[in-house]
Amino acid sequence: MAKQISKPARTKIFVLDTNVLLHDPQCLNKFEENTIAIPVEVLEELDHKKTAPGELGFAARKIHRDLRALFDDQLNEPPELKGKGSSALSRDLPNGGRLIVVINDYFIAGEHDSEGMNRLKATLVDLEKKDSRILASVFFLQEVCEDCRVILVTKDANMALKGIALGLEVQDYMNDKVTGAKLGSGIKTITISDEDYARFVEEHGVDLSPEVTHHLFLNEYIYVSNGEFREPARYRGDGQIDALILSGETGVKIPKGINIYPLNDEQRMLMDALLDEDIKLVTCSGKAGTGKTLVSIAMALFQTLGEDNLYERVFITRPLVHIGKDTGALPGTLEEKLAPYIAPFYDNLEVLFSNRKVMRKDEPNENQARLDRITSTRKRKKAMAKMARQPSPQEQNNDEDDRPRKPYQFLFDYGMVELEAMTFIRGRSLSNTIFIIDEAQNLTPHEAKTVVSRMAEGSKVVLLGDPYQVDSMFLDTYSNGLVHTAQRLKGTDITAHLELNTGVRSELADLAADLL
Repeated sequence: MAKQISKPARTKIFVLDTNVLLHDPQCLNKFEENTIAIPVEVLEELDHKKTAPGELGFAARKIHRDLRALFDDQLNEPPELKGKGSSALSRDLPNGGRLIVVINDYFIAGEHDSEGMNRLKATLVDLEKKDSRILASVFFLQEVCEDCRVILVTKDANMALKGIALGLEVQDYMNDKVTGAKLGSGIKTITISDEDYARFVEEHGVDLSPEVTHHLFLNEYIYVSNGEFREPARYRGDGQIDALILSGETGVKIPKGINIYPLNDEQRMLMDALLDEDIKLVTCSGKAGTGKTLVSIAMALFQTLGEDNLYERVFITRPLVHIGKDTGALPGTLEEKLAPYIAPFYDNLEVLFSNRKVMRKDEPNENQARLDRITSTRKRKKAMAKMARQPSPQEQNNDEDDRPRKPYQFLFDYGMVELEAMTFIRGRSLSNTIFIIDEAQNLTPHEAKTVVSRMAEGSKVVLLGDPYQVDSMFLDTYSNGLVHTAQRLKGTDITAHLELNTGVRSELADLAADLL
């Protein structure tokens, strides 16, 4: 039999859309030994984004710096184009791949007389649009590099549809998209023998054989079952199953606030993870109305205001992503601009401190001594200086002094709770802080990494959200920062990951979350 000679693999050229570079500024290093092509129109779009606030502007500036550094010491023509792309620049990448900056020669010559370009012009008509010119670069690369497999990589659904309609090969950026994740799969149940059940009840835990627990990951929350008995527990590794910190009837008293009790086993599991000081990262996904935010804020306040004073402050934030039409720039101070975004946190504080009457500024604070004990020296001095400052005549006449104070206002007066926009987190180092990020499904994986890497010694970060309610344009259920962080860090000894599926807000809210 004649020996078959295998054909050499075709060179892959990945053409990156602008949104891919903005989504992950590190993406140039994540295409292995393949060729990356960046149309010059992408550089122009990046230029318009470099002055944008927050992570968007940072990503655009970082890409520009990285590209400039790459082309500082080596310039050559790409061999893939066989000399047909004289205006293109090429650079070998450290990972063995190649980077090409492409200028479409068809536009320079003013000739569009090619099959792909004629098809593009007949279909999209306006070739002055940036998306059309990027698609034109894909056709250009296909025609000058006939033995290459040219793939458009974009996170823009409309751009992807245009490419598919034109017969191009289109892919989503898959590097940070979680594959194989089983969202909403429920909590696993381990059936134990009568002997193990008796030991679990007596010793608040039990050691099982590896055959029974091999499919569990470290710090996974499960149910242990024996006949009619069914109890939530946590897998601690090496076959060890531990009971939870709180029983079903045990609540937590928020200092100056209400007693909060878990309304179901899922909330007990979340409270267990939040109260364990060895757990430094908690991710919790679940539909609206399951109590994620309320329980998290309550446990954070308990550990900040409580006798142990485990944390010095609670830092609460959420991504500034609009739902529906953008209302434009909001007037007023920074606090006034943030007010619509952080209003849900105030709603939760209202619930947690609803057993206290409304106080006025001139009423004495019965808990002053205790507040002084649990407040750090630096913050106490700052608060005392503020209280000692004599108001100006203008301040004395201010009607705001006569407005009733909320029962939770002392949390902000003493710096125990901070509400701030995600925009200002970069560069900070937060120690002895419990950091709660709501609506974390609207974070990109890169933004989630930025937030988690801000945590200094003695801090804990909590990511909350619903993966099925992503509002960000270029994210989906499996590529957002919440799911990405949970899947990448699952099974580590200082992280815990939970899913809440039981609604507790109201019967109507539960129906809306399930059916609408």
